[in-house]
Amino acid sequence: MDNIYVTNKQYTMSNKLKLTQTKILKLNNNTYLPFLIHNLPNNYNKFPLNSIIKIKTTIYINTNNFNNKYINNYISTLNFSNINSNNIK
Repeated sequence: MDNIYVTNKQYTMSNKLKLTQTKILKLNNNTYLPFLIHNLPNNYNKFPLNSIIKIKTTIYINTNNFNNKYINNYISTLNFSNINSNNIK
């Protein structure tokens, strides 16, 4: 029983979840962009499943799937999006 608890504790500590003010998710040195179901990118179905996380109504996609120009443009428009009103509570 103690070994299971220690293993779970180590696993939990290695997965650090952080949300920025614009609801960008950072997990284990990976950055995920938030999307609502109606504004998913056109080619989202080609992304690997392990790069997509769904939390409540927000879908997070790893930035490794996008080029830098798209990421910067999306982050700049994210401040004016209604995705910030769908925050995690």
